[in-house]
Amino acid sequence: MIRAFCTTLVTLLLSVSAPSSAQAQSVAPVAWAFVLLGEGTDGRTVPMVRSVEQGGTACPMLRDAAGASISTLSPRRRPAGGHFDEVMVCEALYPVGRPGNVQFASRRVDLPAVSLGTPRRIVMLGDSGCEGAAGIWPQLCIGNGYDRMWPFGTISSEGATDGPDLIVHVGDYNYRGTPHFIVFPMRATGYAHDLRVGVFDTGDLDDEDEAPRYPIGPGYWSQNMQGSPLPDRWPYWRDDFFIPSTRLLVAAPWLLSRGNHELCSRAGPGWFYLLDAASPLLGPGRRQADCPPQTPADWQAGAWPPPPALPFEGRSFPTAPHAPFRVRLGELDFIVIDSSDAGDAVLYALQHYVAVYRSVADLLAQSASPTWLVTHRPVWGVVKKIKGSPAGDAPYGFINLTQQTAIATVFRDGLPSHVKAVFSGHMHRFQAIGFAGRRPPQVSVGTGGTELARVIPEPLPRTPRQPIRVPGLDGVDGHVVGLSAFGALVVTPGDGGSWTGVFRGVDNQPLAVCDSRWAAGRGERSVCALQ
Repeated sequence: MIRAFCTTLVTLLLSVSAPSSAQAQSVAPVAWAFVLLGEGTDGRTVPMVRSVEQGGTACPMLRDAAGASISTLSPRRRPAGGHFDEVMVCEALYPVGRPGNVQFASRRVDLPAVSLGTPRRIVMLGDSGCEGAAGIWPQLCIGNGYDRMWPFGTISSEGATDGPDLIVHVGDYNYRGTPHFIVFPMRATGYAHDLRVGVFDTGDLDDEDEAPRYPIGPGYWSQNMQGSPLPDRWPYWRDDFFIPSTRLLVAAPWLLSRGNHELCSRAGPGWFYLLDAASPLLGPGRRQADCPPQTPADWQAGAWPPPPALPFEGRSFPTAPHAPFRVRLGELDFIVIDSSDAGDAVLYALQHYVAVYRSVADLLAQSASPTWLVTHRPVWGVVKKIKGSPAGDAPYGFINLTQQTAIATVFRDGLPSHVKAVFSGHMHRFQAIGFAGRRPPQVSVGTGGTELARVIPEPLPRTPRQPIRVPGLDGVDGHVVGLSAFGALVVTPGDGGSWTGVFRGVDNQPLAVCDSRWAAGRGERSVCALQ
């Protein structure tokens, strides 16, 4: 199994460079640095450098290629509870147009020069973590150091000299530390027996189990409640994201989206500390975000209210989804939407997402530049019948009901024409949908490393590469292609908001090609074609 994983994407990103500081090592590093993009108070795109050092006690210095000091990084605030005390995260503004480097005690990390022009090559991937032995479909997560692991490690470790200009991760970074169920011991609850609960999530409906899970109810169970046997911790993030991404981290600046595995009930504390773009560096009024307390104030350790009492029953749940933000790169805008709490197949947090898409509408009204929406949960997706909202008599169902309803509420005539694509993950496969009319195409790339799901809708046996017509997906006919294959999508922006892409998989082979100019309404075509 490991051998198959290691050959899956050995040459996936021929364009990803491996700086000299990231040559093959026999042991995994304990310090990382990378550049991420955020939106400043004034609306400008802000590059930031972030350092992550296990065992660090002081923030490092950012230097230029000649060794001159640019700035000293400042520490970010650790999550409460002590589970991230062994790792120090620091940050600083990063210059445009020139490379920098961060010198740790153990290693120097060379960082790329950042351009705010229109990117030429964009690498998109998501759902990159490893399920581990506790997953519904167990997945081996071992490797030698960090360069030969499950597919995400291979994506990161191989490349040539001509790197991408931008890396977009569409969410779900931490799998082995975010199981669906946990068991609270008697000493935490004061009950006469251990308590098994489903961790709060508003839909995680692309797993291969046969029954849907809707852990939405009057109570809110969190991995991060006091007494939890499995709170979010640094080692899970280190092993699931930072070690395997060591080389990819320094290939280009990152645009990061929050997934449902980063809900506050799951790996939210680490998300806000390690990866979230919110920062005081973005300007006046901006600050680092964090998760609200995950235990009700009146629940005392070892003396919980007796059943059927439920945590946060009748109160607002402490999920803390953040507002959308825009990153402008040359002639192309990206709007990043936190869909972590949007119910997949049931309406949930609708008023919040109506407010979110009103904010999106304001951003779209400020600029007519071609715009891509980046959201972990796809706005439009086709899943198993038992896991989606009804699609009539068809052998499949639809998601994401919450976002679809919010968009219909805010955009009475549909999304504006300068929205050219929606890029997502969440579904553990590649799925591309082209729509009749002016609706933008939807592409999902939840193929970065976690165990894959089957293709839905199922391909036709005689013509497996042919797009499948899906009528009435949120009121519009679509044409869908899908693949159950590990890979990443390399996208090239074109003129006037057009774009092309190649989904690459085993041995760098192109498994699908995409072109935004293809329209399902002109024939039986999707936005992508299987090769």
